[in-house]
Amino acid sequence: MCGGIVFKINQISKKELARYYSQQEIKQIKKTGQAQSFFWSKKPVLPVKKDQKVELYDWGNRQKEINLPKTGWAKQESINDGKWAYLKPEFVNIPVERGFEKGVWFEPESKEFQGLVVEKDDQKKVYMVTKPATPQYLKLTKHNREPVEIS
Repeated sequence: MCGGIVFKINQISKKELARYYSQQEIKQIKKTGQAQSFFWSKKPVLPVKKDQKVELYDWGNRQKEINLPKTGWAKQESINDGKWAYLKPEFVNIPVERGFEKGVWFEPESKEFQGLVVEKDDQKKVYMVTKPATPQYLKLTKHNREPVEIS
């Protein structure tokens, strides 16, 4: 899969960053022009590209009280089988500079992963879409699933 990412912040407003990051974190992020997010973080986020700007969304769902899938990923096969259809998902692009899985950083060719945004009870979440890993990805990360890249 992909448990962490690095993404550019140049298309994200300061107000949007402040929804997820402290002022100290924003100051550090602005120095590098990039932010990191890991699914196991306190409040994981993924950037979502919309109309030439980028917004931040909660990455998946880890809260028992929210009636959405308790994961950060959506299997492409499950989507194709209609298992997410009841949520009326929207496919989105997740801009990514680098991905992280099992202690290994990797650079995606396309710089965008496919995401799935769902909304329920005023809660919007984005899930990273995954597919069975290619032999190269499996060798690199030792994980049998990888993010779906947008080409």
